[in-house]
Amino acid sequence: MSLLPGYVVRPAESVQLQPYVCRSTQLYGFYLRADKVAVQSRLVDPILNAPTDGALNYRCLSDLVLVSYAKAQRCSSTLPPANTMGWMLENSWTLWVPLLLVKSELGIEVAQRLVFYPAYICVDNSWSLAAGREVFGFPKGYGPITVPEPNTPATNFSAATLVIPTYGPDNGGQVLPLMEVRQTGTTSKAGEVWRDIEDAVAAIGHLLSGSGGKLVIPGFNFLLDLVGLAKNEEVPGVFLKQFRDAANGAKACYQAVIEAGSFVDTFHGGGLLDGSYEATLFNYDSHPLAADLGLSPGPQPLEFPFWVNMDFTIGEGREVWRA
Repeated sequence: MSLLPGYVVRPAESVQLQPYVCRSTQLYGFYLRADKVAVQSRLVDPILNAPTDGALNYRCLSDLVLVSYAKAQRCSSTLPPANTMGWMLENSWTLWVPLLLVKSELGIEVAQRLVFYPAYICVDNSWSLAAGREVFGFPKGYGPITVPEPNTPATNFSAATLVIPTYGPDNGGQVLPLMEVRQTGTTSKAGEVWRDIEDAVAAIGHLLSGSGGKLVIPGFNFLLDLVGLAKNEEVPGVFLKQFRDAANGAKACYQAVIEAGSFVDTFHGGGLLDGSYEATLFNYDSHPLAADLGLSPGPQPLEFPFWVNMDFTIGEGREVWRA
């Protein structure tokens, strides 16, 4: 029996009851080649590893990070009474970093499991922002997102949020772009079409396997984990969930590393996008996106542009470490 108190649902409550289902989600993905050392030292070690003081060790899988823009047509809770209240539409932009959780065994680093870390994420839905941050620890920001409608040309994407370009006591915040993606060329033939989620996973796995970089030795748990992910059609995520202490804001009254899976319920289709794409990166003092990736602000080539349409459920989270 749980000793936790019941959650008090207030009027105009924006944090709904998980798990959450997102139906008819059109997701566009692009792989960006970053500096693996910069990503590890700026986004992974200080946020996921350092707080645990060695209890957890997440490592970048490769120098590739995934940029996604998604339009979820119907987002709602899966449990009563919240699942009878209605649904919301959400546009999102996310920078995903594929990670391996590793352990040292006899002086050798051995991979335990694969997870995806949303190092940057913006949404245009305030309910999603509040729930994502409070329930799981998604580092969600809020701002306008441009995602093409399904069955329309996938030529332009954008994500913006409130930033402070240069820190200073007299400098105000502005809503400015974080990343813009545009199609730079087309080909005369249509892109590869995926029949099911297995086709999509195989294609992406082939890309990652050839991305370069020395991987740690996979352990038995990691092999079992890959089998389970393929069988359950799961995309596992990892997050740092924390809240500032009310008396001393430099401290956290709660801090934990959370893992939660997103499960594909129905795969409606997918495949490679036609043509070539590039991302324009921006860098601000409050949001040093380009620096965090070890790249220069401005245009960067993208690899393996693809799309999928699916229904998926974000499942219950679990604490893998708690302060």
